[in-house]
Amino acid sequence: MRNLFPDLYADLIPGISAAGFSLGESFSNVSEEVGEVEWYGPEVPVRDILLKNNSWVGIKRRIGFGNELLFSYRFMNEVVSLYFENAGRLYRISVGAGYFGRFNSVSVGDDLRSLEREFDVLFNDADDDFLLKKFGSILTGISFVTDYRASLEDAPEQVIKFISIHDWALR
Repeated sequence: MRNLFPDLYADLIPGISAAGFSLGESFSNVSEEVGEVEWYGPEVPVRDILLKNNSWVGIKRRIGFGNELLFSYRFMNEVVSLYFENAGRLYRISVGAGYFGRFNSVSVGDDLRSLEREFDVLFNDADDDFLLKKFGSILTGISFVTDYRASLEDAPEQVIKFISIHDWALR
């Protein structure tokens, strides 16, 4: 069986979609689309596996100290990552280096400050990521991880490493 190649040029739509996948899709439907993959359990260090990966792999990780598991599909070295928790619905799509789709003309590899043309860029120290604010409201469904994981005041020049499209209510 041939594995699905994600759409690496699809626009990033906060709280909705990326890479040809839509938030809210069921684990079974996404599994059918992605195809057969090799799965790695919580006890397996996957860093080296992801560095050499040229397709999809499945990753199982423990949530906290309990027995609950987080399931994810990772394409290549995290170019696209799809996340599922107990609800069995796709709640997060993360894109990294090698993804070319854009949000507001900004993509992975761009300077984080380029978002300041349209938004206030806020550092979220609880999750070490950046959120966007416009007209006094946080833009939900999107966040940015950089190479520093520090506020712009502490590190003014930061490059976007990952963009997360998510809907936490689907967990």
